[in-house]
Amino acid sequence: MSETLKVEIDASAALDAMRELSPEMMDRAWRRALRKTGVWIKSQTAKAVSKETKIPQKVLRARINYYSKWNATGKVWLGLNPLEAHKIAYGQAHNAGKGVTVGRNRFPGAWMMPVYAGKSGQRRYTGKEIVMQRIGKSRLPIEKVMFDWEQSGRKSLEIVSERVKERLMVILEQEVNYEIQKAIGNAK
Repeated sequence: MSETLKVEIDASAALDAMRELSPEMMDRAWRRALRKTGVWIKSQTAKAVSKETKIPQKVLRARINYYSKWNATGKVWLGLNPLEAHKIAYGQAHNAGKGVTVGRNRFPGAWMMPVYAGKSGQRRYTGKEIVMQRIGKSRLPIEKVMFDWEQSGRKSLEIVSERVKERLMVILEQEVNYEIQKAIGNAK
C-alpha cells in the first residue's frame, strides 16, 4: 500500500532574499537546502521511530531514503514492511523461557533456528540464527517472526513533516547567506 504525504511550503520570504543572487546561485542554494532538509527528515524520522519502538536507528536508516529530483523537489521514502524479528537488535536475540527476547521485545512461543549454507551433504553453520514460530498447534508449518512498525513509522513521519517548513526556511537562509558570502569572497 503506497500513500503519499505532501508538504506545501510558502518560500516567499526566502525568495525575496534570493532575488539579489543570479539564477545559478539561487539554484545551487535551493538544491543544497533541499538535500540538507531531506537528510534532516531522514535522521529525525529514524530518531522518532527508534524512540517509540526501541529499534536501533541503524536498522531504520536502511529503510528510509531521500531522492532529489531535477525539478527542484525532493522525496523521502519510508519502507514500512514488517522487519524480521532477529534484525531489530543486532546480536541480542536469545531464548528466554517459553519464547525469544530480541532487544527489548519479547516473542512468546518463538525459538532461535540456526541458519545453514552450502549444498546438501556439505552444509555448514553460518553463525546466524533467525527467530521462528509455529503456525497453529501442529509441528509444521513454521514461519519467521516479523515485527510490525507501520503505525509508529507513519505517525513519526507525520510529526516530522509538520516541522519541515521551519527547518527548510532556516537551511535556505543559511545557504543564501553562503552564496552571498561566496560572491563577495568571504566564504571558506
